[in-house]
Parts: sequence; structure tokens; C-alpha cells
Amino acid sequence: MKIPYSWIKEYTPLTCDAENYMRQMIMTGTAVEGYENAAGFSGVVVGKVLEVKDHENSNHLHICKVDVGNEVLQIVCGAPNVKENILVPVALVGAVMPNDFKIKKGKLRGVESFGMICSGPELGVPTYLYPSVGDEGILIFQEDYALGTDVKSIFHLDDSIIDFDILANRPDCLSVLGIAAETAAVFATDFKKPQVKVSENTSNITDFLAVEVLEKTACPRYTAKLIQNVKIGPSPLWLRAHLHKAGIRSINNIVDITNFVMLETGHPMHAFDYDKIRGKKIIVKYANEGEVFATLDEKEHSLTANDLVICDAEGTTGLAGIMGGLVSEISPSTQNVVFECAVFDRAITRKAARRLGIRTESSGRFEKGVNKATVDYAMLRACQLVNELQCGDVANGMIDIYSTPYTAPTIQTSAAYIQKRTGVAINTSEVVTILERLGFTCAVSNDCISAIAPSMRQDIEQEADICEEVLRIHGFDKIPATPLRGATTQGGLNPMLAFRNHIRNMMHGFQCMETMHYSFIGKKLLDKLELSQEDMRSQVVAIQNPLGEDSAFMRTTLVPNILQTVALNMNRGNDAARLYESSKVFFNTPKTEEGLPYEKQQICVTFYGANESFFSLRAMCESILTQLHIDYSIQAGADSYYHPGRAAILMHNDTEVIRLGEVHPDILNNFDISKKVYIAELDVELLFALQKENVEIKDLPKFPAVTRDLAVVLKENVQIGPVLEDIKKVCSKILESASVFDVYRGKPITEDSKSVAFSFSFRSADRTLTDDEIQKQMNAILKTINEKYEGSIRE
Repeated sequence: MKIPYSWIKEYTPLTCDAENYMRQMIMTGTAVEGYENAAGFSGVVVGKVLEVKDHENSNHLHICKVDVGNEVLQIVCGAPNVKENILVPVALVGAVMPNDFKIKKGKLRGVESFGMICSGPELGVPTYLYPSVGDEGILIFQEDYALGTDVKSIFHLDDSIIDFDILANRPDCLSVLGIAAETAAVFATDFKKPQVKVSENTSNITDFLAVEVLEKTACPRYTAKLIQNVKIGPSPLWLRAHLHKAGIRSINNIVDITNFVMLETGHPMHAFDYDKIRGKKIIVKYANEGEVFATLDEKEHSLTANDLVICDAEGTTGLAGIMGGLVSEISPSTQNVVFECAVFDRAITRKAARRLGIRTESSGRFEKGVNKATVDYAMLRACQLVNELQCGDVANGMIDIYSTPYTAPTIQTSAAYIQKRTGVAINTSEVVTILERLGFTCAVSNDCISAIAPSMRQDIEQEADICEEVLRIHGFDKIPATPLRGATTQGGLNPMLAFRNHIRNMMHGFQCMETMHYSFIGKKLLDKLELSQEDMRSQVVAIQNPLGEDSAFMRTTLVPNILQTVALNMNRGNDAARLYESSKVFFNTPKTEEGLPYEKQQICVTFYGANESFFSLRAMCESILTQLHIDYSIQAGADSYYHPGRAAILMHNDTEVIRLGEVHPDILNNFDISKKVYIAELDVELLFALQKENVEIKDLPKFPAVTRDLAVVLKENVQIGPVLEDIKKVCSKILESASVFDVYRGKPITEDSKSVAFSFSFRSADRTLTDDEIQKQMNAILKTINEKYEGSIRE
């Protein structure tokens, strides 16, 4: 946002130059991109043409004698409108024109010329700032000025333009008054806000106009004033100059007033031609779906039911907060005008402006937020300017629809709190002084300060905001410097991140491809797992401002997203895949020390395809635990979304480490999956804590191993994991390994039984084992299977 430095100084006295002003504002938290001179030229003065003669060697050049106050110059000029006794802008020798063009003494067709008589475009002065003939001739002053007067002062261009970068948290600074108030606080000067006094006639606006706001949430405040007997014409030079320096083109006095008030107060305004308002009624409502509307730039736009519009009794006349329409445009024949000053919802304005591709000064302010408490001031300020410019009669009364008036909160703080938060020694009186400079109303009781922010500062909501305001005005440079503490360390990955990469490398070794999903989830997707309400994974963390229903919560499990990805791959013809995701899940309880949701790092793996099974997935999980040197046991069963007979939990002592199994058919139906899918859930943080980096190293065996296979018939309900554990207990140390390599069901095995084939490996570190030693171990194994599990050798 560009603001003339002189405009700021109209409201608060300043003596420093633009460079120092910019530096001080930056140091107190107001971002300034830079500044530039308002005029693109220098060394141009007022001169009077005393004599004009035709050039002997040219049919269009003239030799002029020009008085510039302290001397008379000979200047060769080719403008057709040059004549004697006119005042003109004269660029002296050494003057710098726009684009750094320097004026030098020269000869034109043999005649010396000591300067240049300038046109408006040559000076970079548009016709709306100062009327001229443009490129067709030189600029001629219509007023009487002293010879030698610097032309920049005539155009009000002896000024600097400050370029502010206003962020969304400070919409109050999107105005000259807001910047001036901030400036007064920074430089400890007086802030002189214009006092508004309006002269009104005997007509009452309610006799001429009615306003109805149907969407009070989208439009919390709407005001209107009637201006009668309007005289449309050019604005005075001072007003045109203010707008020009701020980057806005002057149009006519009525439109210029609305633009001036927008820049000064931060309140966008709109002017309607009253006689074009059909039914003499203004309605604020949402547009009709598919409605076509023509804006002031003569472009047609198709509207939706989410666009807020301003209507009269017959149709739309303007896009709320964005741009007016051709229907009620101000024209030279306009006789009566309705001023509108309102507040529109920032989100509605932003979405409509973005969708329609319209970006205006008005929409930019509404998108950041407009203060509803000061709308009436802006309206009366516009009417005051109508009085001053004598361009109309202000009707009595103002329509003001204000559904919920703003009340500034009272915030409690103390100097002790501010000292603790900032580390800066500051007493209560200094805090109060700074806050009052910022426009706060303060009351002190003992050490407690009760502060009420000015109505323009609706960004002040809590004690931390007060602390920030005090510190930035007191000076960030007054924060005491403290040396860095602690020793420097070599850069690298932290242990947890390195461990996660190690697990991911294992996954890649098992030919798993990584998937990534957003941490947000919709309730509908989570409900597909059919978790009970008591399950902590059903107690989701809600997002305050979600993008939509499908991303309204933080996910508590990775399973729904991975199954959704499986369904997508199957639908795209990928018949087999191994996928995994490594990410965080979020729980409402337990809370962190800061009161935030608890986060947990997990990995979810899925196998599907003709060659995949529960055992292939379990083998991978067991391999991971083996590589991490974590002891484990296998326990049947898992969550309800697993198949009840094809799921397991890998335990370390009494701690659950990995869940795995086939997904329940009902859950697969919820995800529109028709084939078997196997998943595993790994607790990464637990694996990290249980891993063993230092393990015992043994010499390679010197004596051969002896292997034996054993097939036994067990009841169907007998779990194989406990059988293996009991076998290991009854055998001596020579049992090197015991594993299952086959499970058979079918004839001749009865329906309530199964055949399980075990493989055993025996080895001694100091001798070759004999058959008797091996047989003794096998007898112990058979005895345990027979007595404890009622098993028998398969015939």
C-alpha cells in the first residue's frame, strides 16, 4: 500500500525525512518496502514566454524567450500551442526528466537552446492530475504562479511515497489514519484525527430510500446516506494529487470522495446514482445461481448462490465488497447519489473475487477485514467532503443497520507478566504510557493493568497481544543480549529420524512401496473401520477451520487411508502390491505438557495379491524384529477389523509391538474391496525403545547340525505359537532352532484337526551329536505334545 508521506503528516507532526521515518517504522514492527519520490523529475520551474519567433531553418520550430525569474532563456520549442504571455513548465539545463533523461544545452537547426518547455506527458503528469493537451502541445498553467517556482510544488509532487507491506493481522493499517495513529505512537507525537461535522438539509433519507439486509451474518453493518442536487465535476487539485500519489486515478468529485475516504479510513465506499435505483430500495442478499451481472468495467460475470450482491427492487446492482454495476453507475448527468459504506464477510468476498478474477482496492481491504465499529465515521467523513467541495446537499439522517455492535474486550495484564515474557525491565507507568500512545484506555489497580483497545484494533484479543504491543514500541533493541549456551555438535540426523529411515530401508528390502497421505481424515472414512465408541481411536481431534468434511479431523490410525489406496490400485488394475506408510497419528488423550494432542509415530503395511498370505506378512514382521534384536512371542487375535481367525499380535514380554492379519471381509466391503488384503501396524516409537544395538557375537560352529522333521496331528483350536514355546522349554541347549514349515487340513485328517509339520535343528558347540542324544530330545518333544496338547504323530 502506497501512502504519500505528506498525507501522514497531516494527522501527526513529523520532522524526520522519509529515510529515517521508514527505518523507525520497520524497527517497531510496521513493514515498509521502501520509498520513492512522488515526482519523476527535478529542476523544472515556472517560466513565462515573453517572445515567440519562427525558426528560419524549420517550418514548425519556434525560438522563444522565456523568463524563469532570475534570467531570460532562449529555448527552441516545436509545440504548436506555444505563444507569448503564457506560464509554462521549463526544464532548466541540468534538469532530470523521467527515465533519467538529462537536459543539456544544445543546438536545434543551428540555434542554441538552453532548456526545454515541457508537456504533461514529458513530466509524467497525467491529464486527470492537471488538465493539458497531452502530447499535442506544451502544458500551460491556468493559475498565476511566481516565476521560478518549482513545478513539483504546483502539482503537490514535492513529496515521498512510502510503500507499506501490511499483513493480514493489521487491517487497521490499511488506511492513512491507521498508519498515522501507528506513527504517532512510534514517534510519541499527537494524533489529530479529522473532526467530522456535516451540514444537512431538511430532507430525510427514509422518505426516499429503504434498505433491507437479508444476510446479516455476511453483512454485519450497512449504512447509507443520500446526497441531493449533485454537481458532477472535476475534483480540486489537492484531492486529485492525494489520489494520484496513492496510485488511484481521479474520475470525478463524487467518485473521488469515496476513494479518498477509503484510503483515509480504510472503509471502501460505493456511490449509486439514486435515480437509477429501481423501486428506491436496496437489498443485501445472495445472488441467484447462474445469474449474469455486468460490472463497472463492462464485463459480464456468471454468479453463484454463494456470491453476496447488492440489489434494488428489480435486480443486482453491485457485487458486495468487490465492484459496482453498470446499472447504477455515476454519470455526468447524475443529480442524486446514495453513498454506501458497509462491512462484508471477508471469506465470502475473497472466494467471489478469486473465482471471478476481480481484484480491486475494495476487495483487498474486505478480504483482510474491515472494522464495523467505525463505519459511521467513514460515512460522515464522506458527507463532510461533499460539504467542503460544495458538490451536493446532504439529506438528513443515515440508514444504519447494525445487528451486533462491537464491544472491545477488557484485557488484564501486568508489568511483571510483560517482563517475564520479554526479558525487558519495564515498570507499570511505562506500560500504561505506551498503551495510551497506542490509543488504549487503561486503568491501574495495584500491579494489575486493565486495558481496552481502540475500536480500530480488533486484532487485540489476549494478554500476549498487549505484551507484543508494549515490547515493539518500547524497542526490540532493548531486549538484553545473552550469550548462546551449550556446546556445538556435529550435524546429522537425530536418532529417531535415523531409525525411521532404517525401518523404511527394511520395507524397501521387502519390495514395499511407500505411500503418503494427508494427516487429515473424514469421519465417514474412519467409521468404515467400525470401531466402538469406547475405542480411543474414535475420539478424534477436530480441526477448527477444516477444508471440508473429508478433512475435518486428525487421523488416529493409518489403516483407513492405506485401505483406500488399496481399493484405488485394485480399481486401476494393479492385481498385487506391497505398500506402506510411515507417519504420525494423533490422540486427544493423553495431553502433552502444553495441553496439545498426543502424537505417535506408526507404520502401516499392506500386502495383497495371489502370492500373498498371512504368513508372508508375518514373516516380514518377524524378520524386522529379528534384525532389531527384539525378543518376541506370538499371540492370536487383534482388533475387530481383522479376520478373527487370521490375526496375531507380536509381543515383547507383555508389551504389544506389532498387530497383523487379514482384514475382516465386512471391512473390505466398506472399502469396496473384493479380494483378500493383509495389513500390519507397527509402533515405531516402541520399536525404537526396544531395539538392541549391541548383541552377543558367536564363533561360526565347528560341528555339524542335525535336523529332524516331525508331523503331528493337533486339534484345530490348538495354537501353534504356545506349542513352539513349550518345545523350546523341554529341550536342552542343543536345540538350535524350531519352526513350522507346513500346516495341512483335509483327508485323511479329521475336520476338527490339523496336521502341523515342525522342523528342528540340533547342534553342540563342543562335539558331534549322537543319535541317542537327538532321540532323547525328540522323545521329550513328543511327550510334551502328547500330554499337554493331546497331539499324536501323523501316520
